[in-house]
Amino acid sequence: MTDIRSPPRVATPALAQWYSGAGAGRVDHKQSRSNWTPTGGSATFEDTDTGFKLFGGYKFHENFGVEGGYDYLGQYTATPVSGASVGKAIIKSNSWNLFGVGTLPLPNDFSVFAKLGLSSNYSKMNFSSTGTAFNATDAGTNRRTSFAFGVGAGYNILKNLTVRVEYEDFGKAGESNNNFTLATKTSDSKPKLISIGLVHSY
Repeated sequence: MTDIRSPPRVATPALAQWYSGAGAGRVDHKQSRSNWTPTGGSATFEDTDTGFKLFGGYKFHENFGVEGGYDYLGQYTATPVSGASVGKAIIKSNSWNLFGVGTLPLPNDFSVFAKLGLSSNYSKMNFSSTGTAFNATDAGTNRRTSFAFGVGAGYNILKNLTVRVEYEDFGKAGESNNNFTLATKTSDSKPKLISIGLVHSY
């Protein structure tokens, strides 16, 4: 008997289409420890937070496209201690980014993708302290452009709706505060986001 079973379906988006989406997940800032550890003292750190993203793009071929977005990268904190003095730095950050995207459709409505581009990373720091070892208060902002990349996978749950999971590395953000030469410095970090979201194609 002839085998007439159908071959596995391959995800085949339209050759040219707009899309938009949103996602949320875990941010890890990988902040520099040396920035906040005073000589003869110590420091504790909180590097992770919840982030979210809004994005849109244009796929001019099933394998190639461009994508731009905004990512809220939450905040990270550092708590330096020197004798009886205790400081607290809270740094909030976000990113605007633009990527070229390569996509490989797979059988059964799955796909994988990789993207490479630039990220404009904004950081805002507020620092407060007790005791005399540190400046009582300080604040600063910084915007830094860095190379960025991401990888991920998608599954088409409907014709125009895809679940997407991805990992993104936004390069470098912030600026070294040179071990408490704080004035307008924000502390440097290397933010990364692991997220899950939905993509709607038009």
